[in-house]
Amino acid sequence: SGTTEGRQKFIPFTRHNPETTLQIYRLAAAYRSRVYPTRSNGRVLEFIYSSKRFKTRGGLMAGTATTHIFASEEFRIKQEKIKLFTCSPHEVISNGDYKQTTYCHLLLGLFFRKEIECITSTFAYSMVQAFSSFEEQWEDICEDIKEGNVSSKITLPKMRKAVLDIIEPNPSLASRIEAICKGLQGSDWFGLVPKLWPNAKYVYSIMTGSMQHYLKKLRHYCGSLPLVSAEYGATESWIGVNLDPSLEPEKVTFAVMPTFSYFEFIPLYRQDQYSGSGSVDFIEDDPVPLSQVKVGQEYEIVLTTF
Repeated sequence: SGTTEGRQKFIPFTRHNPETTLQIYRLAAAYRSRVYPTRSNGRVLEFIYSSKRFKTRGGLMAGTATTHIFASEEFRIKQEKIKLFTCSPHEVISNGDYKQTTYCHLLLGLFFRKEIECITSTFAYSMVQAFSSFEEQWEDICEDIKEGNVSSKITLPKMRKAVLDIIEPNPSLASRIEAICKGLQGSDWFGLVPKLWPNAKYVYSIMTGSMQHYLKKLRHYCGSLPLVSAEYGATESWIGVNLDPSLEPEKVTFAVMPTFSYFEFIPLYRQDQYSGSGSVDFIEDDPVPLSQVKVGQEYEIVLTTF
């Protein structure tokens, strides 16, 4: 964690982390299914990525929080509980090569295009980058689907084998996708997502904070397909869940999950004048517990993990 400051820091990852992740996944999925019902045992096109883990001097396994989550038993259980299964096997998610993983995500997502119920990523920019790369690679992907093969650009043996074990030649599907892509080229790829994945009900990702910068381009690709903002969290702990998936990302609100960590809130009061850097100066007050939070007041969140 700690990439906001440009440098990483080590944070303990305990059983509490994947357990609360499973809880918030299930809770959020229940609310989403009320608004956007999906078919049981459908598939999800997930643009998710794991980096390689390593051992510290003390012998502890270290890696990003998402890497630990995607390798956990809870990630497998999550799919069974919400009855939606990712297109890509673990060998694709965990190989550590971003470009090759993205290509295989797209290839498998299109191979199962009629089964895709929703499209997700951890952060919105991952989907924007994936769809942008698709504009350049769609012909190669169509060729792979036609032949039941994997492009020579995919060089990692385990990933190649995992994908080849899934796909098979499908010339009619390749021709259909090719025709759609030729039509999309004339419209600057507007509405790419609903045209390629006609049964997708929504697009789901973290879209708040710095991810809002990607919403314009994401909406271009998604057309009228709903964008659903994912849960509010930090590397240290999940914080809140989106209980109203129908709200646009710019208007989303989150319900704090008080059992995930101990939360305190530092009241912030904006000063009238601005600093020389153009940023707003704040005056901080003493922190208050969740029970004393007031509507309309701005706060900085402080959390203590259990």
